[in-house]
Amino acid sequence: MLMLIVQKTLESTWEQIGQAYTNVWLRTLGFLPEIGAAIFVIVFTMLTSRTVRKAVSKAMAKTKADPNVQFIVVRIAGLSIWLIGLSVILSVLKVDAGGIFAALGLTGAAIGFAVKDIIANFIAGIVLLSTRPFKIGDLVTIETFDGVVEDLAIRATILKTIDGKEVTIPNARVFNAVVIKHSVQSSRRVVISLGIDDKHPFEKIKSLVLETISTIPEVATEPAITVNISSFSGNSINIDVWFWVKGEASLLATSSKAKLELKEAFAREQIELSPPTPTMVLQSPPPK
Repeated sequence: MLMLIVQKTLESTWEQIGQAYTNVWLRTLGFLPEIGAAIFVIVFTMLTSRTVRKAVSKAMAKTKADPNVQFIVVRIAGLSIWLIGLSVILSVLKVDAGGIFAALGLTGAAIGFAVKDIIANFIAGIVLLSTRPFKIGDLVTIETFDGVVEDLAIRATILKTIDGKEVTIPNARVFNAVVIKHSVQSSRRVVISLGIDDKHPFEKIKSLVLETISTIPEVATEPAITVNISSFSGNSINIDVWFWVKGEASLLATSSKAKLELKEAFAREQIELSPPTPTMVLQSPPPK
């Protein structure tokens, strides 16, 4: 009796599995036209996107636009074709696109917060590539960084600083920052402050400084080197030495070289150097 019950149960289960399997195949066979149409749309979209990208690329090449701008326009053109193709595929497969977009909308806010910086950098990159406030190879100052523009990508601007470091600055910061563009011929100013015993004549000190700094090849001849008395304090004279470094030279290396040359020159003349002493301003109280 028990064996009979088990046999009937197995037969019933197998029959249900077979029926379900048959229904799946029938539905699949009935869905084949839609699947074939979707595959055709995918292949057609792929070929169309490739053709459109080539055409847009040739058209952009004739405009002599920045290579990065050309790349962005070509990518947008290809993406637009794929978006159209996707909408056609969803329509062919009879998929409720509204439901998909509604589901995506539930997480849209969270995704938006997560990628807002990426989107901001992307948009800023497009604007920078379009307006071109500077180009690759320009010597610029962005925020506190001085360097040569090595790359201007969609996400960030890459600078090679004067001391050889590579700095990656997000485009959103570059877009909102004050950017100073230096011409190739432009020079950058260096100020060296010195404290010297006042027993030495200022004209002798000035002549020695001018002679020493002018022998450094990286120092520009124009504007001229200047030596000025900034203040007196105690038994010392505080002076400021101003000179300009050529655009192609390293600012830090030239500044260090000038300081060492001045130190050696003063040592030869037996002139002692001391750190510039801050001056104190005494103000009498107002009359009562």
